[in-house]
Amino acid sequence: MKKLAIVIALFGMILIPVLLSKKCDEPKIPKTSIAVFRFNSNMLQVEAEKGLLDKLINSDAFLKNRIKIENFCAEGDLSAAKKIAQEILKARFDMVVSISTPMLQVMARENKKGKVTHVFCAVTDPIAAGVGISGTGPAEHPHYMAGISTFQPVESIFRIARQMNPELKKVGVVWCTVETCSKACVGKARLICEELGIELVEMTVEKDTQVYDAAIAVCEKGVGALWIGGDNVVEPVIDKYVRAANKYRIPVLTNNPVHAFKGAMANLGANYFEVGAAAGDLVYSIISGTPADKTTINSVVPEQLFINDSVRILMKDKWLLPEELLARTDSIVGRISF
Repeated sequence: MKKLAIVIALFGMILIPVLLSKKCDEPKIPKTSIAVFRFNSNMLQVEAEKGLLDKLINSDAFLKNRIKIENFCAEGDLSAAKKIAQEILKARFDMVVSISTPMLQVMARENKKGKVTHVFCAVTDPIAAGVGISGTGPAEHPHYMAGISTFQPVESIFRIARQMNPELKKVGVVWCTVETCSKACVGKARLICEELGIELVEMTVEKDTQVYDAAIAVCEKGVGALWIGGDNVVEPVIDKYVRAANKYRIPVLTNNPVHAFKGAMANLGANYFEVGAAAGDLVYSIISGTPADKTTINSVVPEQLFINDSVRILMKDKWLLPEELLARTDSIVGRISF
């Protein structure tokens, strides 16, 4: 028995180092650390973040503990955003996903040396953002950058407005001059208004505290509706924009579907949960081996139309909801049946 015990002990002494050696020799799959960085708590950005995270946390890489995700939000403060971007670089994340045009710009400025792979989404016009993107092809953006664009359907919301009110002559807009996305949207609005014979009455602001008074000033000019495209200064205070319009019993038109729940009448824009999910697919592709400099910048605009019918029937002018428009509407808020 003693001999048997000695043999077993010796065998164990030989086997354990071998097993440990094999375990050490097994290739270790590196964990990818991802920073998710949005500008504010605007519903649009929150939905994009939800779609992104939903896609990532249900991926094989996450389920196999190969992805680590940390969320950051600047809450609309550009100076705070700059500090967060610097912290992300200092913490040596492998990738940052920026949500919104301002966060694309802030992160790009801090990451000029390409220390971290940068994926962007919820961006209206990345080419106009001034971050070194000249086109949509693989060779037309920085080698460490990839992303998707989502240009709001500006022309379509004006055509819908004309469809609902054929007599519409003047539309007002309050927009922020330092917002690249807002500037791009207003540029498209000018063109479609000229085509439709609608006068676009503009007033610019620099901060959200100026939005309500500016909206009142525009309403005083006899506009038949207010419109707002993608604007990270005006949209967070959409309730003030709507309140100003309500004083004159004119509707608010937007390019963000969820603004219907804030009292805006006609709202055509992207489903940003799906936009975020598309960004999640891109992130997964890159961490699975696709180089960022081999990717194209695709346009992702899964349209949604939300109509607030309870607002429509209270307007001073007659706004219609034709059957063909009703058929393409994704959600009717406050529908009243007679």
